[in-house]
Amino acid sequence: MVDAVKSDVHSAQLKAVEQLIFTEPVLARQKCLAVLAGARQAFDAPTLIAAALQLSLIEDQLGDLESAIAVLSEALVFAEEFKLQQRLPQLLEQIGRCYYSQARYPQALEFWHQCAVLCGNDADFIATRGLALMGLGQICDACGENSQAITLHQRAHTLLAGINDCFLLTMAKINWAVNLQKTGQNDAAEFILQDALQLSLTHQLPHHAAESYFRLAEIAIVKQHWDQAERLLEEGLLTLATTPYHWCEVNLLALWATVAAQQQRLAQALESVKRGLLIAEQDGLRHLEMRLNQQASQYARAMGLDDQAEEFLRKSHFIEIHLNTAFAPTTLLNFSALSDLLI
Repeated sequence: MVDAVKSDVHSAQLKAVEQLIFTEPVLARQKCLAVLAGARQAFDAPTLIAAALQLSLIEDQLGDLESAIAVLSEALVFAEEFKLQQRLPQLLEQIGRCYYSQARYPQALEFWHQCAVLCGNDADFIATRGLALMGLGQICDACGENSQAITLHQRAHTLLAGINDCFLLTMAKINWAVNLQKTGQNDAAEFILQDALQLSLTHQLPHHAAESYFRLAEIAIVKQHWDQAERLLEEGLLTLATTPYHWCEVNLLALWATVAAQQQRLAQALESVKRGLLIAEQDGLRHLEMRLNQQASQYARAMGLDDQAEEFLRKSHFIEIHLNTAFAPTTLLNFSALSDLLI
């Protein structure tokens, strides 16, 4: 009877966290950490695993990915120890996501591939397999393997379209569209992104709506529809007023600066990049920080602010050296095993 009461309490706590993840992630983190502490003390493996998965979604927005990896790794141990092997694929998938968000592609590739193999074609793991394939597609995308990325994203979309989960489906649509866009298929990408945007707005998924606005703005810029791009970027930033999604916010600010600079509003462009840099520095988004420093240097130089331009450029070069030292070159990644996942 006592265990049943505890189970009800934990279920209610997890539900409360779930409702806050994408609207109030800071509060969600606070509540989630409390659930984790209680689960550890009680050796409640199912609750600890569920809370670890929730924390990884929270930290994907807020940026403390090392903490998420540590908790997910702890949950893996609990799953093994308490014979909860059915939870392993989800944990592996989320660890892969955390590594990917840090641009640690070899580790992400390893965990996502392991996850997809473990899922197999088991009907219980359709969603998790779809997420793993999507993640592997994102790594292919990051490494310039766009054709393989499109194949993986199409397969992920097919899997996720049949499970009635708009969060996962909109994610699949966005990633598929990104790779279509990179291969010049802008009209097809725009069609899919408009669908993702409407689904995201209808089902109150502001983080995916914001990213849809960002990607649609990228296409508008390619088509040189500058006014349309600016409207989309403003909508994206307005959407993020309801939920922190720092990676997307930095990208929106950087792209808004591109539009402002094209219209010779250099002071506004530089200010927008500086806002993005502040977020990127605080969250450790090193690749974005490097790119935005390069962007800021260009604007400062064009404004005659040579000392500032040199300082931005120096920071960019320093980060580039660090990233080249810390991470294996993407050309060393082995994608040959991925073809087996598409059979």
